[in-house]
Amino acid sequence: MANEFEIVAHNQMHDFRLFLVNLLYRTPHIHKDFEICLILEGETSLLTAGQIYHVPKQSFFILNPFQPHELKSDSPALILSIQVSPSFFADTFPQIHNIQLSTQIHNIQDSKECGQLFSMLLELADSYLKKQDAYELLCTGIINLIFYHLLQVSDYRIISEAERDSYQLQQQRIRQISDYIDQNYSQKLLLSDIAAKLDLSLFYLSHFFKENFGLSFQSYLARIRSEKARQLLLLTKQSLLDISMSVGFSDPKYFNSSFKEQYGCSPKEYRKKFKDAPLPNQQISMLTTQEFLSEEASLVLLGNYMLRGQDVRQPL
Repeated sequence: MANEFEIVAHNQMHDFRLFLVNLLYRTPHIHKDFEICLILEGETSLLTAGQIYHVPKQSFFILNPFQPHELKSDSPALILSIQVSPSFFADTFPQIHNIQLSTQIHNIQDSKECGQLFSMLLELADSYLKKQDAYELLCTGIINLIFYHLLQVSDYRIISEAERDSYQLQQQRIRQISDYIDQNYSQKLLLSDIAAKLDLSLFYLSHFFKENFGLSFQSYLARIRSEKARQLLLLTKQSLLDISMSVGFSDPKYFNSSFKEQYGCSPKEYRKKFKDAPLPNQQISMLTTQEFLSEEASLVLLGNYMLRGQDVRQPL
């Protein structure tokens, strides 16, 4: 699965999920939830809508539902991720369906409100992971407070019902495109194939793709295929030619140039670099380069931050 639609499973509380992850790379993906990411250690780069945002330690950002995005770090970054479905607010704040948030990077030094949000995000994680009596009530209250304060510190706009209908159609098309690429990236794939599948003009789809995915179709597909090839280089003994063909590159020269553009070296050099190095657990994955931490490990790490809860501006 390359360009993937992430189905967020809300297991213990309806329409809500929380986890800690050590992340090097997360492939381009979308999901139907709001996502808040708080960087606890390290730093990462957020790629969305054709823009690259540097996200340092003690910073956070929020993404809209169905907003294609990608995360990339030079070394593992410890990230607290909170995913909330718009359905969570169905009874208390249904107009959230008509809110579109701007992509912004917030640092706890930016304002008192950002510092408070940092504390609330940690408190939410602590309460959710400990699961003490009636924790669901506490978490529900904290989530509502978090989103209230997010609306105070974030730029956003209210869209009309007509705009909302148009936005929902846009979301549907993004998902259809994502699914189609996911299923066909290893084969010969043209933008005209997707246009025919969705009954859209090639001209319209070309502009739609660039506007919503941030790259041209060919550049985006090359990035997806290069990442898949990178994983096969590390996890298999397939020849470079076999890898090139299996991920959809029909021309080995194009495979080499695309890979070098993304990773700074040729596929052969990349494999040699990691040949004798033991891979960390987060790299042993055919989908992504991330390691989800257990609830027990998450609680231990969060303890270091909760101890500083009275002064979130203090360096960690």
